[in-house]
Amino acid sequence: MAAITTNMPFASRLTATPIAYFGAIVAAAVALWAPTALDMATLWAMSSSYHYGIFVAPIAVWMIAAKSAPPPAPANRLPGLFIIALGAALWLLGHAGGVALVEQFALVTTIIGGGGVAFGGGALRAWAYPLAFLYFMVPFGEAIVPGLQTITAQIIVALLSVISMPVTIDGYLIQTPAGAFEVAEACAGFRFLISATMIAAVFSYVSFQSWRKRIGFLLFATAFAILANGLRAFLLVLVATLTDMQWAVGPEHLLIGWIFYALLFLTLVAVGRHYADAPTPQPSAPAQQSGANAVPATLAAIAMIATAAAYAGAIVDHPVDKTAPVSLSLLNAPGWRILPPAQNWRAELRQADRTAGATYVNAGNTVYLSLGYFTHDRKGGEIINYENRAWSGAYWRHIGAHDAVLYLFGTSKTRRIDILAGPERRRLAAVTAYWLDDEIYLDRWRMKLAQMKAKLMGANPSGGLIIIAASYSRDPAEAITALRNFTGDLEPLDAWVSRIDRQ
Repeated sequence: MAAITTNMPFASRLTATPIAYFGAIVAAAVALWAPTALDMATLWAMSSSYHYGIFVAPIAVWMIAAKSAPPPAPANRLPGLFIIALGAALWLLGHAGGVALVEQFALVTTIIGGGGVAFGGGALRAWAYPLAFLYFMVPFGEAIVPGLQTITAQIIVALLSVISMPVTIDGYLIQTPAGAFEVAEACAGFRFLISATMIAAVFSYVSFQSWRKRIGFLLFATAFAILANGLRAFLLVLVATLTDMQWAVGPEHLLIGWIFYALLFLTLVAVGRHYADAPTPQPSAPAQQSGANAVPATLAAIAMIATAAAYAGAIVDHPVDKTAPVSLSLLNAPGWRILPPAQNWRAELRQADRTAGATYVNAGNTVYLSLGYFTHDRKGGEIINYENRAWSGAYWRHIGAHDAVLYLFGTSKTRRIDILAGPERRRLAAVTAYWLDDEIYLDRWRMKLAQMKAKLMGANPSGGLIIIAASYSRDPAEAITALRNFTGDLEPLDAWVSRIDRQ
């Protein structure tokens, strides 16, 4: 039988045995953590922002085959086992906290660790860049969309000011002589950014030899994509304003976007080719061997993945037998008159087990309260979820945020105040608080940590949301003053929770 040599095609440089070990580890992770893998694949298929996820793994394989140095024989599998242990622990923490992003990140980490177990620690070093590229499979980034909206809006206003066009801005709403323009989530340039970053990642790998140049090119591509999207949005607003809303508000809106996509990618390729390094021959390496410790290492990897899944099934996801109260008590605020809830605003709390709302009036101050109660946190009934928020998206839109000091349930801290725009130019300032058992949380991540800790200990207490809003005409400070007056008069949280428990 002919010996395997390093000058043969890539597929021939690897024996089938390490590939089988790697496949077994990946199959175990996908099967035992099936909901995580399914959620990730569903987003690839259903969300236009993440269609690229389907192609990430094949591209990573191509990158390894096209340019990566061949790994040495798999002598040391401990780095791969360590990465899998880290991935299993991270998956369990993400599962307990109900953070899908962490679960998916952990799944990809475990797949990368599987490569280290099957092909050896040398493969992790030789294939570090393509393996890191696999993290593009994780549907991440939506958290930065509000920031991208803000940057895009500021670029539009700055460029309109440069050409002396009258312009005002209110959150994400821009007013020009022709009318109002909203920098919606779709206009934030997230898909623009993620596409440019992914393409730049592949191009930098095949064009540059040093990590410094690769990272520098990625940073350039990121900044260039953000600025290009801002310029695109500016031109749309400018053309629409100059033509009195006759152009750049219909199909040509998309056409301009695609033109900018093409120009962006051509620019990235031109810059990359200009600074590209000369290709260098790859060093040879011994033919891959299965290794005597391959089977025990593979079984240990699968055991760690199975242990995390078993603990999640027995402890974190154990059934909870709780009944929601027949009705949800309102918060007491001495001195405030309680009226029916507002007819033209209510918070989005579609996953809650019980909801309640009211209007509170006192000495010229009017605030609106919306409460959501959850017997326990679970998939399809998550306290912290994109569908649980102060605005519906249909009639009310989020247009910005302010920071303000509010006294709420015993503490005085700087809180995030969401600014909402509604029908007939109405504006609301809203503050959202989360509660778990008898503790209040103003930060989503602190609430998630508390849930994670409770679930890992086998507990899953009741919790929910408290959303308080006030309207204003011109300055959000008007609403913030009303919010301060109301939150300062609220009863203690434990008194309210005790009434709910008695129900």
